[in-house]
Amino acid sequence: MKAILKHVPNFLTILRLAAVPVFCVLMMNDKRTAAVWIFLLAEFTDVLDGIIARKFNLITPFGKIADPVADKMMQLTALFVLGKKNMIPCIIPYLVLFKELFLMISGLFLINKNIDMSSKWFGKLTSVLFFIAIMMTFLGVPRDITDVMLWICVGMAVFASIMYIRNYLNQVEKKTES
Repeated sequence: MKAILKHVPNFLTILRLAAVPVFCVLMMNDKRTAAVWIFLLAEFTDVLDGIIARKFNLITPFGKIADPVADKMMQLTALFVLGKKNMIPCIIPYLVLFKELFLMISGLFLINKNIDMSSKWFGKLTSVLFFIAIMMTFLGVPRDITDVMLWICVGMAVFASIMYIRNYLNQVEKKTES
């Protein structure tokens, strides 16, 4: 069974990466229902690949990098398209992009320093909250409610960034003391 499943998580990640431009084109062509289905399918494959990878110990170097990239690309694409269509505040995608770039550049700096950069509960919670806020927007929840939810997500993203920085500093301190 493990031999059959060996490549499934990475295949699902590649599908998620391929879904990003499809989602974008559908949204830009006002095919919202189809775009929402692509978005939901991408989120489902994210959960599924994580379950399979962990349950069968199929975590790969490719998956460690490509999985979060695929997730962030889909969420950022959704946020930018929704911003472009004036369905959410236009500043929100830029704030999220800035946070992601900051963490990505920090991660590249830390990759060779033997620092744990795995996602934590606060990062996962932030992603779930963004998923809910994006779905609320797709489902036509009134703008004032979705805007509040999105600002909560931005606040949570800032909190997650602070926690990742704190985690990094704690690890550096422990290595210095050793």
